[in-house]
Amino acid sequence: MQLITPAIGTPRFSPVTLGEKLKSLEIDGFAFTETVHKPNQTLAKHYHEHANIAFVLNGSFTEMLDRRSFECSSQSLIIKPAGEAHANHYGRGGMHCFLIEVKPHKVESLRSLSKTFERINHVRGGMFSLLAMRIWKEMRVMDSASPLAIEGLSFELIAELSRHSNLVSERQLPYWLKRVREILHAHFSETGSLANVAKTVDVHPVHLAREFRRFYGCTLGEYVRGLRIEFACRKLSTSDMPLVEISLAAGFSHQAHFSRIFKRQIGITAREFRSLHRSR
Repeated sequence: MQLITPAIGTPRFSPVTLGEKLKSLEIDGFAFTETVHKPNQTLAKHYHEHANIAFVLNGSFTEMLDRRSFECSSQSLIIKPAGEAHANHYGRGGMHCFLIEVKPHKVESLRSLSKTFERINHVRGGMFSLLAMRIWKEMRVMDSASPLAIEGLSFELIAELSRHSNLVSERQLPYWLKRVREILHAHFSETGSLANVAKTVDVHPVHLAREFRRFYGCTLGEYVRGLRIEFACRKLSTSDMPLVEISLAAGFSHQAHFSRIFKRQIGITAREFRSLHRSR
C-alpha cells in the first residue's frame, strides 16, 4: 500500500486533485478535471478549496470523514461542500475520476435555488450518473458547442441533485421500497413487470409506481434502463466484450435497441464511448 502523508500538519489543502491530471477545463465558475489514481493508494486527510462533485468513471475508492465513510464504486458520485476534511483510499483497481468543482461565486448564485453543496451526499445510478457521463463526454470530444453543452448539463445535474436532497431522507424510506430497489439492482437484466415487483413486496402496483417516483424522481422503467446503461458503460470501459454480448448481458433484446438507447442517454455511440476510454 502506498501512503501519501502531508508534510506539515493535517488536514492539508489539495489544489484541485492529488491524482494524475489527464485533462482540465474551466467554464464560468465551474472547473472540470479528469484524473487517475494509483491502486491501493491512501491519501491522508486533506480538503478542497471549492465545493465539488466527484464522479467515479472506473474503479473505486473509500471516502473517509471523521465519523463516517462512503464506499464509492464505478458510476457513483460524492458531493462535498468546500473545506470538508477527508481522507481517501483507492481500491486495487485504482480509480478514473471526473471532478466537477463549483467556485464560491457560482455556489452563492445557486444558493437560493439549491442546497446541493451544503452537505455531503453520495448517490449512484439513474439520471445522476448519466448526466455526469455526458458532461465528461463533452469535455473529451470538445467542439465549438461543447462549452455551452457542458454548462447546461452541469446545471441540470445540480438540479437533479437538488431534487434528490429535497426528498425525505433515506431513513424515512419505507422498508418495502428499499426492497424494491434491491430487487431492481439484482435483476436489472431480466424482463420483469411492475405487477410482479409489487406482488413481491406486497403493495398495490399503483402505490408502488407513485411512491417510487416520489422517492427516486423517475419511473421503475427509467431506473432499470439507467442500471442497464451503467452496466454497459462499465463493460465498455473495462473489457473487450463484443457489443452484442454487452447488450444482451445488460438486458436489451437486441444490439440495435441497445445502441439507440445508449446514444440517446450518453450522447455518443457505444463504440465511440469505448474509444474515449481507451484514448486517455
